[in-house]
Amino acid sequence: MFSNGLSFLTRAVFPQRCLQCNVVLSILEQSLCQFCLCSAPRLDSIAAQRTMLLSSTLPTRKITSFRAALYFTGPVQIYCYGLKYGGNYSLGVVLGKHFLAPLIVSTLAGQRRPVVVAAMPVHMLRRLGRGYNQSEALARGALQGARAAGVEVCFEELLEKTAHRKSQINFDPFQRWNNTKGALRTTKKKRVPKDALIFIIDDTVTTGSSLLRAAEAVLHDYPKIEVHLLALAQEL
Repeated sequence: MFSNGLSFLTRAVFPQRCLQCNVVLSILEQSLCQFCLCSAPRLDSIAAQRTMLLSSTLPTRKITSFRAALYFTGPVQIYCYGLKYGGNYSLGVVLGKHFLAPLIVSTLAGQRRPVVVAAMPVHMLRRLGRGYNQSEALARGALQGARAAGVEVCFEELLEKTAHRKSQINFDPFQRWNNTKGALRTTKKKRVPKDALIFIIDDTVTTGSSLLRAAEAVLHDYPKIEVHLLALAQEL
């Protein structure tokens, strides 16, 4: 209670501003104002179908959906850079709760099944440099939003990086696919219910190679599990 009161006093003296429009945030807002959240460029149905087609590159039908919430353009670039390089963990929680949780809820469509949320892992060296895993921040926010909507969901550290690979920013699709080969594995420390739905969450998707490799690793060890891939933003 003391910390909440201290936070209230701190914001009264040093008010937080929206990352995008710089307006002063209300006490109930965090990182982004409601107007900017509501005006973010959401993926249309055509782009959503293109993302789903990426899953056909794996020889399995267990990936039943591959979805992104937003276009990686304009303000969304600001969100992703602030999350990835700006040390803004709370931004990831807000984005996950607002944009990814609804995708989880809509995927379930009233089903009462165990739901597991997992984050795309980062290597320990990158985690130390950034202070956190940005995909985990998104996953934690998605968890909060899904629970608020009445979904029974848990978070598991299901995946880990086995090697520190080069950044894929300037790689073409073929290089990205090769660069991610063998870079991920399951932790094998968690017991996942047989009828569970696993949602693997990442910040951005370009060719889909990283998320598809993550699904490949999970399905290797949990072949009967249903896997869903979610990204905050899709690059054009």
